[in-house]
Amino acid sequence: MSEFFLVHQEPIVCQAIKEAIASNRGFKLVGQAASSAELLSKIGSSNARVLLLQSRLSDTDALALIGQITAKKPGIYIVPILQGNETADIWQKILQYNLRDVLLPPFNAQNIAQVLTQSAQHSMSSTQAVSASAANSYVVAVAGARGGVGKTIFAVNLAIAMTRQRAKTCLVDYSMNAGDFYTMLDQVPRNTIADAISQGGTLDVSLLTNLVAEHNLGFKFLACPNDDFDFYGFDLEQAKNLLIESRLLSEYVLVDTGAYDLPPTNAALQEADVIYLLTTRDLSRLMALHRWIKNLETDINPEKIKVIVNNAEIGDELKEHEIEEILQHPITAYLPTCAAETTYSINSGKPLITALPDHPFSIVINKLAEYTIARWATSGG
Repeated sequence: MSEFFLVHQEPIVCQAIKEAIASNRGFKLVGQAASSAELLSKIGSSNARVLLLQSRLSDTDALALIGQITAKKPGIYIVPILQGNETADIWQKILQYNLRDVLLPPFNAQNIAQVLTQSAQHSMSSTQAVSASAANSYVVAVAGARGGVGKTIFAVNLAIAMTRQRAKTCLVDYSMNAGDFYTMLDQVPRNTIADAISQGGTLDVSLLTNLVAEHNLGFKFLACPNDDFDFYGFDLEQAKNLLIESRLLSEYVLVDTGAYDLPPTNAALQEADVIYLLTTRDLSRLMALHRWIKNLETDINPEKIKVIVNNAEIGDELKEHEIEEILQHPITAYLPTCAAETTYSINSGKPLITALPDHPFSIVINKLAEYTIARWATSGG
């Protein structure tokens, strides 16, 4: 059974489409709307596979709503209903969103039935592809209860290590700090996360594909801009939607987060399949992390949380068993201290794992990349 949702404001066209759906025993109309507000309020709870969407509604350009529609109903197959006199901007959007089927006048039974049949077939293959892509993707969040624990260094080097192990990886900067990726990767991208934020609810995988940069080491990345921007406009739903669309873009999505109370950080933690929480060995950061872990465990499976102790040799007056007692959570890995090497890495734009592949830091990162790609199936965490 192919389920359709119809959005149109002309009664004659609506009637013709409904009659065509009713005449096919394999088709069913499961919803209808006559405005953008009604569409957005209903589509999320609908079980429709195909959305038949009038391209221009009286209250909006309906194609501009595609990002919001797919955020509420991922995988829905959209078929624009055109008038036949559309301008170039409408056709550009149709190409941009890769909309394979369109319904054009004349709205007779034969023409409508042909488009319905094609869209039903395409929706099935499209839904299967999206479901498989999303199911096979893996979001990795890198976070810390306080700053100065080396999150970005860790995230950048882990992304490179995963890419070297043949994992298709996309590195996303939710830290909201200007220029981190620019300096560490020695590359100034044309687009940044500010461009993604500016898309609002229209951001989808087709737009995101045009925004991410390709690094010469083989992974994709989306950086914060190197100047001030209004990241307060980047709310929880936008941040979640970006990660949902990123799942369709890459096999592994690695997210460097910022302050624990920022909406993008919360979105990354909620969407993550595994969370690397970084800390150093000083008591204040350990206690802050302990509180945060306890808060996270009310909503997140504790097995997702992997604690990484950075600069592990500094503060050895606290023994390893004492650190675990403070955190009340097991330690996954200790990262060796490499302060001078890290400074050189940042200033030169040469990531540690490429500049010093035999350094103990790089060895640990490579092992964590291996575990991440294996999705902690056999590592024992």
